[in-house]
Amino acid sequence: MKTDTILRITRRQYRQLAELAKQNGVGLTLDTFTNLGGIWGEYSCWAQPIVRDASIDRRLCDERIAIKLATSVNAGAFRGAHRPELDWSELEDGEIYPFLVNHEVGHHVDNFTHWDIILMTDLVARDQCHKILNRVNEMLADRYAWEQVRPGEPLPLSETGKRLQKVMAADLELLNKHMPRTRRAPKALPSGQYAYVPASMLKSEELAAFVGPHVSPALIEHTRNRRHVHRRDSRLRG
Repeated sequence: MKTDTILRITRRQYRQLAELAKQNGVGLTLDTFTNLGGIWGEYSCWAQPIVRDASIDRRLCDERIAIKLATSVNAGAFRGAHRPELDWSELEDGEIYPFLVNHEVGHHVDNFTHWDIILMTDLVARDQCHKILNRVNEMLADRYAWEQVRPGEPLPLSETGKRLQKVMAADLELLNKHMPRTRRAPKALPSGQYAYVPASMLKSEELAAFVGPHVSPALIEHTRNRRHVHRRDSRLRG
């Protein structure tokens, strides 16, 4: 089914997608579409605190990468998004959130990295690669997500994708030549509803409810207080 409604992630859906994310070595956090700056998903290579067990009072953390999803998606706007290759309008309502999670996972497991550009000694090639890196990575993340959501089905090209086929193929070839990406199977995080929960999911009762009813209230309070102390310290330093 395809609609133009506002889709909102449910608690059950979050828990299922969080397990999918952990299988691919990353945590899953939520935020509003507004707080995310008008995007539906976000990947950052910077690690953040991940609570090993959110059901106990003691806060034991590791540092891991986490992907982020918007709590709501305008399905009509999503299908109208301009992409470098893939036609997002082909996706059904029920496929949008799984696609978004897999898209962000794709950035983690099958992308070129900015670190490789920094290490390039050929400055001309470095500039060329820098100009095309983001759009090629978006194309690769879309391809990865499509294969997870519609395994074995042909990739549906948007009108832009049809027009830029040769250009995108040349861009991909250029990056493969100068900074070939290494694709490794990610190391899965421990599974379980309360295992390896991003600390940012414990900053309020509303977010913790997505994790489950047995999140430690003490952890929520501790996380909230840590954020408040940081804000006070920041003002004093200013």
